[in-house]
Amino acid sequence: MHSVYLDYNASTPCDEHVIEAMNPHWVEFGNPHSNHLFGIRKQTIVADCLDTLSEIYDCLPEDILFTSGATEANNLAIFSGIKLAKRENPTANIILTSYLEHKSVLEPLKVIAQRENLEVVYVDITQEGFIDLADFEQKVASNQVLWASVCMTNGEIGTNQPIAEIASMCQSHGIILHVDGSQAGYCDIQFDELDIDYLTISGHKIYAPSGIGLLISKHLQNVEFEPMIYGGGQQNDLRSGTLPMPLIVGLTKACEILNEIKAEESNSLIDLRNYLLDSLSNNLSIKVHGSLENRHPGNLHLAIEGVDAFQLLNNLQPYVAFSLGSACNGLNRDYPKLMDCIGVSKQEFESSFRITVGRMTTKEEIDFSINKIKYKVQSIE
Repeated sequence: MHSVYLDYNASTPCDEHVIEAMNPHWVEFGNPHSNHLFGIRKQTIVADCLDTLSEIYDCLPEDILFTSGATEANNLAIFSGIKLAKRENPTANIILTSYLEHKSVLEPLKVIAQRENLEVVYVDITQEGFIDLADFEQKVASNQVLWASVCMTNGEIGTNQPIAEIASMCQSHGIILHVDGSQAGYCDIQFDELDIDYLTISGHKIYAPSGIGLLISKHLQNVEFEPMIYGGGQQNDLRSGTLPMPLIVGLTKACEILNEIKAEESNSLIDLRNYLLDSLSNNLSIKVHGSLENRHPGNLHLAIEGVDAFQLLNNLQPYVAFSLGSACNGLNRDYPKLMDCIGVSKQEFESSFRITVGRMTTKEEIDFSINKIKYKVQSIE
């Protein structure tokens, strides 16, 4: 055993059944937007994929837009959705979010707020890593809130957020709710039942290929919803560009697989995660960040007391792959707002890292990784 991948929150390997489903479409020629036999065949496949995805996510096929991933989907939801919301509710001027959000949500919110003369207000986070519902309710009651962006599952500490309760509050106050579901593969995502406005999905977080994602929204059917990409008018003029058939087929297959095995796989990942945590806790001083009761089943964000996490990661190469946080931060070790919000000191943050098991992880790989980690920790100390 030469190297073990334990960074599934950053990106999941492509499932072998997904690869099999995609393979024929890499060599089949023809543009899916052409009006001849080859194009019509591909149009039929896209329609079938949309039907399948609409059943899985409890929405209409016309509510689904294929994107290059969750970053594009989040940007489109925010830049186009907030403009649309502002037209319909011109007196509201507050955007609610929190530091649980990914940069592809936080950064666009800052930009659109400046452009549209809005204010971004950050909701408190509990030390267990959840949106503070009392603070959310208080901020809703005391402000003219236009929009809220709330992730379903945080990508660093892995906590699942109370979306149903937040959606209920938003609906009762006429607030448009955008939910980033890119890390929430193991949650029950029922778009219509949750009654949310915008939902984003990322393929490479759920064993599909990179380069494909979804924006799901009932507002896509509004004639005033503005696209961000113009050109050939594909996808009902909402996102121009030739549809990537292999990626669409791969994403659909990945969603089907996860939908079928979600509960069983979640339980097996929790067992592996707990085995990893218990084994590391033997002889090491470990602190886990975020509640273990309601989080991504494969995620651990933890600190090893007295150990520099950056040095540990470097020393473990090429044997064990985990991350110091969100992959979008790269090797940036600036003290993040999220850590401050949940009571993790800067010193403790320097000892912190995210380690995630997934579908392909074996117990043998965990044993190998534990031995390597413990050996390298001793060498650092």
